[in-house]
Amino acid sequence: MKILFKSKHIIASSILASIALAGLTPSLAAAAALEEIVVTAERRTQSQQDVPLSITTITGDAISASGISEIRDIALKTPNLSITNFSIAEPQLFLRGVGTTSDSAGSDPTVSMFVDDVYIARAGGGSSDLFDLERIEVLRGPQGTLYGRNATGGAISMFTKKPSQEFEAKVSATVGDYGLSVLRGYVNGPINDNLAGKLTISKRDRDGYAKNIKNGQELDDADNTSGRAQLLWTPSDMTEVLFGLDYSTDDNNGACRNQTNFDTANQPAGGALVPIAIAAVAAQGIGDPRTCGNSRAQFAEKDVFGAVIRVEHDFDNMQLTSITGYRESEYQWLQELTGGDTPPQLLGVGDFEGEEQDQFSQEFRFTGEADKLFWVAGLYYFNENVDRFAQTPIQFGQVVNPGLLLDQRYTQLAENTSYAVFGQLTYSLTDTLDLTVGGRQTWDEKTINQTYSFGTQQVFALNGLEGKWNAFTPRVTVDWKFADNHMLFFTYAEGYKSGLFGSQNTNPVLAAIAIEPEDAISFEIGAKTEWFDNRFRLNATVFDLKIENLQTFSLVDFLLVTGNSEIESTGIELDFTAAISDNLTLSGIYSNLDATYVGGTDDGKRAVRSPEDKFSLSINYATELGNGASVDFSTSASYSSEFFHERSNIAPSESPSSTTWDASIRYTDPDDKWNLELWGKNLSDELITVHSILGPFAGSVDLYAPPKTVGLTFNYFWN
Repeated sequence: MKILFKSKHIIASSILASIALAGLTPSLAAAAALEEIVVTAERRTQSQQDVPLSITTITGDAISASGISEIRDIALKTPNLSITNFSIAEPQLFLRGVGTTSDSAGSDPTVSMFVDDVYIARAGGGSSDLFDLERIEVLRGPQGTLYGRNATGGAISMFTKKPSQEFEAKVSATVGDYGLSVLRGYVNGPINDNLAGKLTISKRDRDGYAKNIKNGQELDDADNTSGRAQLLWTPSDMTEVLFGLDYSTDDNNGACRNQTNFDTANQPAGGALVPIAIAAVAAQGIGDPRTCGNSRAQFAEKDVFGAVIRVEHDFDNMQLTSITGYRESEYQWLQELTGGDTPPQLLGVGDFEGEEQDQFSQEFRFTGEADKLFWVAGLYYFNENVDRFAQTPIQFGQVVNPGLLLDQRYTQLAENTSYAVFGQLTYSLTDTLDLTVGGRQTWDEKTINQTYSFGTQQVFALNGLEGKWNAFTPRVTVDWKFADNHMLFFTYAEGYKSGLFGSQNTNPVLAAIAIEPEDAISFEIGAKTEWFDNRFRLNATVFDLKIENLQTFSLVDFLLVTGNSEIESTGIELDFTAAISDNLTLSGIYSNLDATYVGGTDDGKRAVRSPEDKFSLSINYATELGNGASVDFSTSASYSSEFFHERSNIAPSESPSSTTWDASIRYTDPDDKWNLELWGKNLSDELITVHSILGPFAGSVDLYAPPKTVGLTFNYFWN
C-alpha cells in the first residue's frame, strides 16, 4: 500500500491554506458571512460542514444556463471527478481514478447516480437536461454503507425541488449561437390545505457543432424534451407523501468522430497503416476537427421514464422513510465507429446499439436520535431487466451491407437482483468527539442469455448463465471538533461492486465466465474549517484508495475485452469559498491524483481518465444599482492536466491538458420579477477531447466537447 501522507500533499495544502488565510484577512473582516449549505448525505439534514465526508455540493443557484446545464458540467466543480461521453446513453463517470466503460447488460456503474434517493442502474438512465434541481451532492470515495450498491468510486445524488404550499412559477427562454433555443418553466403551489403540486417542463434544441461533409448531416446537435410532475400530500403533521413522475426524450444525430493522433509506435502492422490513414483523412477533405467524412447517416435516440413514491412518517422517537422507485429507459444509436470510411476508403465500420431496461427498487429506512446517539437502519431491494444488442454494420463506400458477410451482432438478456440490509450509528463520545460505525450486507444475483452471430450465422447461444455474489462493507469514522467551525475526521471505508458477464464476446468459453466483483478499501483524513466569522471556508481531504479486481474494459480490434486488474490511488482534494466583501465572492477547487495499475502488463501505468492535476477558480461580483436593480458578474476558469483513455498509456490515447473559461453577466429588475443574463462558455474555444478510443488501423478516434458558445437567457417569476 502506498504511503497515505505524501509530503508533497501536506506541503501543497499547507502552503495554499497559509497564503489564503494571510492574504484574505484584511478584506474578509468586513465581508458578509457565507451561506450555510444544507445536505442529507448522512440521511439527516445537516450543514455540509458538520458532515465527516468528502462531499461537493452544487446548489440550485449554480445550476443554470451559464453554470451546470448537463451532467458533464458537474466535473468542473468537483475534485478528482472526470466525466466523458461515448454516446447518448453512456456517460462514463470516474472518481479518484475509479470508473467503468462497460456497456454490458450484466454490468453496473462504479460511480453510482441517484435522483431523489432512487438508484439509477444504467449510466444513461437519467435525463440529459438538468433543470429545477435543489442541489447536487457528490460523495467522493467508497459509499458502501448508506448508499451501498456499486458505489466503489463514489455517488452523485441529484435532488429535485419539491412542491410547497407557497405559489410560485417561472418561465425561462434562452437563445444562442448554433441555433440554440431553450424553453423552460414550472408552476408550483397549493391544491388544497394538505396537497401541493408542481409541474416542470424543459425543451432544448440546437443545431450541430459539427458536420459530415460527405452527406451534409449535422452532428453533435441536441433535441431534448423533459418533464416532471410531483404531488406532495401531508395528511397530518406526522406524515408526508411525495408522488413523482418524470420523462425525458432525446432525438439527435449523434457525435462527430475524428481520426487523429497518428503515431507509428504501438500501432497495428508495426505502424505500416499510419501513412495510409493520414492520406485517407487528407483525401476526405477533413481539415477541421468539427467535420467528419463518412458516408453513413447517423442517429441517436433515448427515452427515459421514472416514477417514485416517497413516504416519511414521524413516530415519537423514530422516523420511517419508504422510497419506492420504478424506472425504464430505451435507446438506440448508429454512429461511425472509426471516424470515417476506413482506409483505403472502401470499408466503414459502424456501431449500432440499442437497449431496453426497466428497474424496480424499494428501500425502507429507519432513523432515530437519542441522547448522544443518531442511528440509521434499513432494508433494500432492487430488480432490473435489460435487453441489449450491439452490432458492427459494415459499409463499403456508400453501399450499406444489409446484415451480411462481415457484420457481427451480439445480444444480451439479463436480470439483475440485489438485496441488502444496512445500519449506521453515530455516538458522541464527548462534546467534541464523535464515533460513526456502519455496515452493509449485500447479496447480488445475475442471470444472462447471450448470443453471437457473424454475418447470417449464429456462432453460439448461451442461456441461463448465473452469478451470485455477496459482501459486507463496513465504515468507521472518527471526527473531532477541535474548535468552533473546525473539524478533523478520519474514515476507514470499504466498497463493493457486483460481478458481471462481459459484452461483445466472440469466444463462448470466455462469454460464460463471470468477472469477479470489485472490492475497495479506503483511508481518508479530512478537515472542514470556517474562519473569520464564517467568511472563509476551507475543506481538505487526503486519501489512499485501493481497488482489488477492478473491472476493466478495452476495445481491441472492434471487440470489448473484459478482465480484472488492481489499482492504487492516492491524492489530495481542496475546496474553498471566500466572501471577500459584501459584493465579491471567490471559490475554487484543487485536486492532485496519483492513480496507477498494480501488477500484470499494466503495472505502474496511469489509470485511465485520471488527470494528475485539476483546478477551477470562480469569481462572482454583485452590485445594486441606484434604482434598486442588481447586476451580477461571474467568471470561472477550469484546468485539467493530460490523461489517458486507454490502459496501454500509448501516445494516441492521451488527451492533452486543457483550460476552459466561462463568464456571465445578469441584470435583475428592482422587484425581482425578471432577469436577463448574457453568458458564454469555453470562451477561449479550447478543443477538449471528451472521449477517445484507439483506432483499429492507426491513431485514435476522438469526440470533442462543445466549442465556444454564447447565449442570452430571460427568466420571469411569479410568487
